[in-house]
Amino acid sequence: MDKAQPLISDAVSKLASRERDLALFYCNLIDSHSKHHSKTGFSDSYARLKQLMRTSSSVYVKRRACESMVGGLCEMDLPREAENLMEEMKNVELKPSAFEFRSVIYAYGRLGLFSEMRRCLAEMEIQGFRLDTICSNMILSSFGAHCELSEMILWLRKISDSGIAFSIRTYNSVLNSCPTITTMLHDLKSVPISIPELIKDLPQNEGLLVQELIGSSVLDKAIQWNSQEGKLDLHGMHLGSAYLIMLQWTEELRSRFRDGNHVIPAEITVVCGSGKHSAVRGESPVKVLVKQMVVRMKCPMRIDRCNVGCFVAKGRVLKAWLG
Repeated sequence: MDKAQPLISDAVSKLASRERDLALFYCNLIDSHSKHHSKTGFSDSYARLKQLMRTSSSVYVKRRACESMVGGLCEMDLPREAENLMEEMKNVELKPSAFEFRSVIYAYGRLGLFSEMRRCLAEMEIQGFRLDTICSNMILSSFGAHCELSEMILWLRKISDSGIAFSIRTYNSVLNSCPTITTMLHDLKSVPISIPELIKDLPQNEGLLVQELIGSSVLDKAIQWNSQEGKLDLHGMHLGSAYLIMLQWTEELRSRFRDGNHVIPAEITVVCGSGKHSAVRGESPVKVLVKQMVVRMKCPMRIDRCNVGCFVAKGRVLKAWLG
């Protein structure tokens, strides 16, 4: 921080006559310091931005500064202080945004302060902001981080009943919180290779979570289907999500091949990536998982010679395999 101070002072001097740019500079500093949990740097940038916000006549500057400070306080695990700031802003007729409410809700959730989280959620809805998939996933992730699986079941049912769509992140948040599934995936040679097998081997709460997920439309959104190609895209899925989606996909393939209402694609592709974004570059855990499942299921899919991040097979060959 001491070494950076001359650079910060120089930048502030150059931007002094350009209020918006100066505000954005402080916003970026707050974002950086809060993500690195630098208390000294955050406090200094926060104080400077708050002073600028108080003296500014620009609604844009006030709005942008408030969002940045609330987000930073929440990142620093200070949701009560963030709520206090939101109350201050109401006094100058600056209403809290959906972003600010989400930030506070998630911060309370991360800290395990669920009554405060629910209170803030209720206030958000009173202020006219509807619960959406993003906020729902934040709440799921919060319950999961504290091993509150029964709360996750109730929450999934609530958002499903409310018509809020599940997403890949919903799968990731839920399945990353299931300890039995996480342990199973350490040994891919013995992991269950059908949904009935999986649910049979899971404790009750984890089994109920899986059942809530497979009733959603996430698989349908991950599939492209036409006469030329049937494609399953696993990008964005963590290992547990890719595993469950693969089990669902196998059942969905069987159903589509048998019902006579779907065209049989010339080629079927599973896109799992080649590991460019993995912890160890070039080693895709999802690809390893899919390969092991293909082998254990005796599925006729093979690695695509033109794209090593994909598994491919002829549609008619997969239809014959599934009987």
